[in-house]
Amino acid sequence: MLVILKETLKKHKVSTESSKEICGDFAFDLAMLQDQGEIKVNREEFRPVICFDNLEGELHFNTDDQFQLHDYAYGSNSELFESE
Repeated sequence: MLVILKETLKKHKVSTESSKEICGDFAFDLAMLQDQGEIKVNREEFRPVICFDNLEGELHFNTDDQFQLHDYAYGSNSELFESE
């Protein structure tokens, strides 16, 4: 998602410095939603998770509550912008 966001910002001529900040903040906020967030719909609560479908009807996702995506958000973003 960060690569897509980065390329979209580049297409709209957003500076590299601003793009890095926007992507970092987006990565952190999305990771926090994944790690701790809840979405309420019609009095029901849902917790979003990132998962992958192996195209055989099986979903694979992290079940380790100790792993927190937001801990890696800004580091991953920095790696994305290293070559800029």
